[in-house]
Amino acid sequence: MKNSLLLFLALAVPLSFPACGSKIKTSDTRVVVLGIDGLDPDMLLERVERGMLPNFAKLLEQGSLYEKDDALGLQTSWPPQSPVAWSNFITGVNPGKHGLYDFIHVDRKNYGVANSMSYTDEIGTELNLFGMKMPLSGGEQHLTRDFPAFWESLDEAGVPVAVYRMPANFPVEPTGAVTFPDMGTPDLAGTASGRAFLWTADMLNRSEKKSDFYHIGFVDVIQNGEVSAKVFGSIEGPPNTLWDTSDLEKAIEQAREAGDPSEEGRLRTMLEAETSTSTPFTAHIDKTGEAPRLAVEVEGEWGIAELGGWTDWVRVEFKLAKFIPIAGYMRFMFKSVAPFELYGTPIQMDPFSPAMPISTPDDAAADLAEAIGPYYTQGFPDAYIAYKSDLLNTAEFVSQSDTVMEERRNMLDYALDQFDPSGGLLFFYFGSLDLRNHMLWHTQDPLHPHQEEDGAEYADQIDRVYQQMDEVVGDIMARLEAYPDVTFMIMSDHGFAPFHRKMHVNDWLYQEGYLVLKEGIEHRPAEGEAQPAGFYRDDEFLGSSVRIYTVKHDENGDPDWDSGMVDWSKSKAYAIGFNGVILNRVGREPKGIVTEAQADGLLNEMKAKLMTLTDGGKPVFSRVEKASDVFSGAHLDKAPDLQLGFNTDGKTFGFGASDECATGEITGEGVMVDNDSRWSGSHLVDPDLVRGTLLVNKKVSFLRDPRLEDVTATLYSLFQVQPPEGMDGEPLFQP
Repeated sequence: MKNSLLLFLALAVPLSFPACGSKIKTSDTRVVVLGIDGLDPDMLLERVERGMLPNFAKLLEQGSLYEKDDALGLQTSWPPQSPVAWSNFITGVNPGKHGLYDFIHVDRKNYGVANSMSYTDEIGTELNLFGMKMPLSGGEQHLTRDFPAFWESLDEAGVPVAVYRMPANFPVEPTGAVTFPDMGTPDLAGTASGRAFLWTADMLNRSEKKSDFYHIGFVDVIQNGEVSAKVFGSIEGPPNTLWDTSDLEKAIEQAREAGDPSEEGRLRTMLEAETSTSTPFTAHIDKTGEAPRLAVEVEGEWGIAELGGWTDWVRVEFKLAKFIPIAGYMRFMFKSVAPFELYGTPIQMDPFSPAMPISTPDDAAADLAEAIGPYYTQGFPDAYIAYKSDLLNTAEFVSQSDTVMEERRNMLDYALDQFDPSGGLLFFYFGSLDLRNHMLWHTQDPLHPHQEEDGAEYADQIDRVYQQMDEVVGDIMARLEAYPDVTFMIMSDHGFAPFHRKMHVNDWLYQEGYLVLKEGIEHRPAEGEAQPAGFYRDDEFLGSSVRIYTVKHDENGDPDWDSGMVDWSKSKAYAIGFNGVILNRVGREPKGIVTEAQADGLLNEMKAKLMTLTDGGKPVFSRVEKASDVFSGAHLDKAPDLQLGFNTDGKTFGFGASDECATGEITGEGVMVDNDSRWSGSHLVDPDLVRGTLLVNKKVSFLRDPRLEDVTATLYSLFQVQPPEGMDGEPLFQP
């Protein structure tokens, strides 16, 4: 179920978390943890040695970084994915206990994909009133994470805690601590990474497109001679999930089954009209100055930008069911005059009156906005999808990411202001370094398959984001000089590596006979225009690829297994997510065939084959492990049965899973292909090859090779609070 339904719940039954008690908590113990997503210890030290990072250098001189034999920094999680790693830190336990294993989980009702960070209860009773559906029960969203967060336990023990922009922490749960979520927090449309907009007059090089991640729409430019112009457009808002469209949806299914595409298209147009919301805007272009300027007007709200620049936040409002207002904020970038192009950020929730709780206590979001202005409330605010999809060029992506960095630094100043009188624990997260490494690795890697004509112009951008973080470290160190006993830690969830070649894991399973298609379905290469490459049954073209979970559902929502292309009665394994292979187990999967007695032998067989797989003379994997060998806990049964540790040397080559693998697709392209994408750096490899960073501002003797879970245990130790029973982590040094 989509997050957007929660918009209705938030409006119909206001959700709020009580403010902290009237007595303000204080603590003589002060700990500040700076979380820098993707901060690689080798890349950090290399830039320190080049003299680029004076504040990191100072901290290294006066403090401690774990280094022993070949181990540098901080052990990351299996798999080394951000939501998993940060959940290990949040809880101090391994995924077998907290239950989060990947960016994407399998939906075991139908072999489909599911959000790994949260889940939503099914709707129970609904009231149909004036053509609107009003859920009376169910529909609540919950965190997947199933172990207490450190801030919950510390708060209960009386420690003042503030956690700013923690990944994998949406929806926020009631606590006396101050918390703000990041990764996993949706925009106003309910999209986890945000849905961006591009309005363009470039019909030659652009195509209109609507997807969950971005909308491209054509607009006309009305010229007023040489001095000015106007553009009229529309901003699509959150989907209107209030109208009861069940009859229309049933009619669409009937038209599809009857093979009537014309009627199906007509009905889908009606459905879109019923469920869409929008608000108009006018863009005024002024050409009278040295450079063109643009003013965007959205129902009385204005934003102004120079060519190539950004407006401030502009408030936008939509109507659900034509009379329920819901507001958000956007920024616009004036991309081009001729042809005209205007970029719009995803619509952020209004922090002054959010549609869903985006902080604890409830009013903390508004307090923050009062201090620094509206801000990116969504997780992953750096526009990586817009850049990956070519809505933004490299310079524009860097510009947008810089706006995120500037905003985050303002947020940090506010957080430190609150920390001054209270003491206790402050955690603060930056994500821009991670996303720029993902998206800009190709600019400084001449061996990468993806190259762009102007790539060399941006080869210094990874250096630059490290320097930006060095400035942040300097700011924090200066603020903390007033507290000589403060413990200041810098940590990251993982390091980084190149991503040159990608593996279609489901294609490998298909080729090896572990994933079987129904009789008569085969892949054929292209033969002229008459036969495109793809999957066929006899002469019927079924598609260019196979999604393993594409099956119809009956009126009760149950899968119609006869409609799918996979023969689950013969399939032993499949892949959903980026670092795993999943057995088709009896009793766990809906059509499972692998028994408990068969499982271990089958895993050993697949592991042996994968470890011999090479590409260009290099092993594709440096490690493949059984889930039972790396995880322990009550949620072990949810883990992908094989954990895939892709191989990299960190510089000249790197392997990883494809996006198609993550979403359960057999492509027919082959097993190993070039990663010709702007998403060119990665960390979804063997965890030992992308260790994170842990830096402490004091000379300490580390008691062990540090894990993420041990950092959590150290926080409990510093505040002399007993951790929850069952925690895996152990303190790293004596307070």
